[in-house]
Amino acid sequence: MSVHGEYNRALETLLATLRQLEAPPVGGWIEALERARPGPDLDLSGAARLCLRVLHEIESTRSLSTPSEEPGLAPGPLRPAFEHLHAHCRAVLGIPQEIARKDGGRGRTTPIA
Repeated sequence: MSVHGEYNRALETLLATLRQLEAPPVGGWIEALERARPGPDLDLSGAARLCLRVLHEIESTRSLSTPSEEPGLAPGPLRPAFEHLHAHCRAVLGIPQEIARKDGGRGRTTPIA
């Protein structure tokens, strides 16, 4: 499958997972992620950058974050789909994991102190 196809599949998996949560997602995540689909007005890099911003918002939500200092979501149904899409976004943009998490998806290529 192409890079576009893999990204789209990971995005659709996370959207489906969010829709299946018992409590509806807050913050307009579904709508924001739907805008992160590549198309005529948004190339794959732009979509991945936008998607990382939304993923950062999701990850920053207190109820979903881990209680430790480690970045990421607490174990649960959202975590595998979240991590998979996050990895695709980083790969598309060529951003290492630690930079993408600190950067909140803005796509910087240098570590943030």
